[in-house]
Amino acid sequence: MSKLVNAVITCPKCHHQFDFTLFRTIWGEEPENRELVMSDKINIATCPSCNQSTKLPYAFMYTNAKLFFAVWWEPSHDQNIDNEKAQCRNIPGMPQYLINAPRIRDWDEFKDTICKFEQMKHPSLFYNKQVNKEMEKYLQKVLPDMTQKPKTSSKGGCLGIIALLICCFIYFIW
Repeated sequence: MSKLVNAVITCPKCHHQFDFTLFRTIWGEEPENRELVMSDKINIATCPSCNQSTKLPYAFMYTNAKLFFAVWWEPSHDQNIDNEKAQCRNIPGMPQYLINAPRIRDWDEFKDTICKFEQMKHPSLFYNKQVNKEMEKYLQKVLPDMTQKPKTSSKGGCLGIIALLICCFIYFIW
């Protein structure tokens, strides 16, 4: 579920104060939530006194759990993001894509990043470059052996294929 935060907003035009609910996180896999972001309608407060609409520069995280990615829109540095990330690192099983979500200041770049992640086959691989490097080294070592003609042994290469499948499974899940 998306996380909402209640705030008191002061209208920049008439200085009227009013209550408003802001998104701190939004689940982008829900089409209506994605549309709020892509149509620039998220965290827009309209003053009940003068009808002035204002985009509030409040940092929030866009997540897509189905595609395993998250992106922060952070128009100015938000120390609370640092604190939240530190807390998340201590939670066993916390997905890396939430902990390592990129922080983007520019609104259009933020939306472009979401679109790029949506087009990736496995966006979660972006977050763990060390695992990617280790898997790449392993595959470079194993794949040449698998492409050579088998020797006249009665035992096949099933163990190597099973090991490769296990590594791929670990790679894509973690």
